[in-house]
Amino acid sequence: MANDARSAPPAVAVAASAGGVEALCAFSASLPADFSAAVLVVLHIPPTGPSVLPKILTRAGKLPARHPTDGEPLVPGVILVAPPDRHMAVSGSRVRLVAAARENGHRPAADVLMRSVAENLGPRCAGVVLSGTMDDGAAGLSAVAGVGGLTLVQDPEEAAFPGMPNAAIEEAAPQFIGPVATLADRICDWLASPPDASLEAVMTSASPIELSNSGQPTPLTCPECGGTLWDHDHYGTRRYRCRVGHEFSADNLLLGKQAAIESALWAAIVALDERADLARRVVTRMESSGRTSQVARYRHDIAAAEQRAEVLRGLVRDLVQGVSIHHDEGNSVDSA
Repeated sequence: MANDARSAPPAVAVAASAGGVEALCAFSASLPADFSAAVLVVLHIPPTGPSVLPKILTRAGKLPARHPTDGEPLVPGVILVAPPDRHMAVSGSRVRLVAAARENGHRPAADVLMRSVAENLGPRCAGVVLSGTMDDGAAGLSAVAGVGGLTLVQDPEEAAFPGMPNAAIEEAAPQFIGPVATLADRICDWLASPPDASLEAVMTSASPIELSNSGQPTPLTCPECGGTLWDHDHYGTRRYRCRVGHEFSADNLLLGKQAAIESALWAAIVALDERADLARRVVTRMESSGRTSQVARYRHDIAAAEQRAEVLRGLVRDLVQGVSIHHDEGNSVDSA
């Protein structure tokens, strides 16, 4: 079958994370039964276990929602929800499910979906960013804007978590910012006068998620795989990407480095605890056999290992607390 992007219907890519189920339900409820575009939804979800989001969205509105199968065509009036642990993207006129590298720590990731609809459908795509933390979706919405598509963002003051909406507003300068209930009306107005379907998409022959290795190498390493990170400019947004495809915004890279530091500290704590435990075993054997000449040295090693481990535990507590305070302050400022 043909897979020409020009035969595909217009598509609306919707991104959400924390607090996103309520926003997605409100958005779905606002879509009319004769909606003339395909709807593609990415919600950040755990990689294991089933997703019940399609059932929730089907009950919430007039359109059917389901997980797609890899390679199925885009169909207007159907909500396709990214399944757990798979990127969902558009390639030509079809949906692809890909187990590729995580972006911003997520799979599925909103940027993957939005970038693909922009590069395959050009001005016949729309991007919507709803409630969530951090900034996944901001670069993708910039891609939609860059090809002349429609860009919309939930009002941060309405969003349960304003991080994603605020990041999208800052990076993509969306055409409309408002309550979820009004977003569908704007999209329907846009569909009433659709862009010329004969306009060429940006990269109709490209892989749905693959990006070129252009950009500038940095001295930074990927927190996922340890590979060198390259500094890329994607439709005016800066991202760091390694050779295998892990990609990060600056904020998400900081979060990844925090996780790497915490992991290294816990590994050091384990090594120190094991050193102390081994020394205790040696002391027990020495005392049971009457060989006590070196017991004092091993007891000193035990005390030193325990003290160093406690120092590192304090560093972990400070590290985690510092990151939590940063996010709490960011959310409180954003929602003020």
